[in-house]
Amino acid sequence: MKAKLALLALAACVFASPLRASEAVWDVIVTTELRPSGFVLPEPLAEPALFLTETLAEESAPDLSPRLAMPPRIPSFPPVIRSGKAFFDANLVLMVGLNIADYVSTREALKYPGLTETNPLMKPFVKSPAAFAAVKLGTTALSYLSMRAVFKRNRTMAWVMTTASNVLLSYVVANNMRLIQGARAR
Repeated sequence: MKAKLALLALAACVFASPLRASEAVWDVIVTTELRPSGFVLPEPLAEPALFLTETLAEESAPDLSPRLAMPPRIPSFPPVIRSGKAFFDANLVLMVGLNIADYVSTREALKYPGLTETNPLMKPFVKSPAAFAAVKLGTTALSYLSMRAVFKRNRTMAWVMTTASNVLLSYVVANNMRLIQGARAR
């Protein structure tokens, strides 16, 4: 309590004396062909008034800050090791999207006369839209899950397989779109 009163008295003494600002005043005269300005600087500000220290409370306020059991320390964040999983997941999402695009473009292409399914494994299922959707959904889900399982064991092999699958599916979708445009032009 005595230490607080001593600090309070010291602070009152320091702030009771008027504070004077000292700044260097420089006059630089540069000769130019410009006319002198009519701008006038205002008068300096008045000195601040003294405040009364009688308003201080006799009792000290209760300390509301929580007491920590251990000293505070700066949190440490270990470096994050990038595993490439986010890019692989994006590759898998691309594979699913390309399978959906293959299904939609194949269904659209089969509406035109003269266009047929050339994949012998899918040829029996394209006659029924529900069967074709079910087989396409099943093969897409199987590919997705198997690529994730391969990624857990051998990341390089999973990258190669998903990239090759995406390249092949991109070709199939592009070929379907080319055939649809050719059939529309006839």
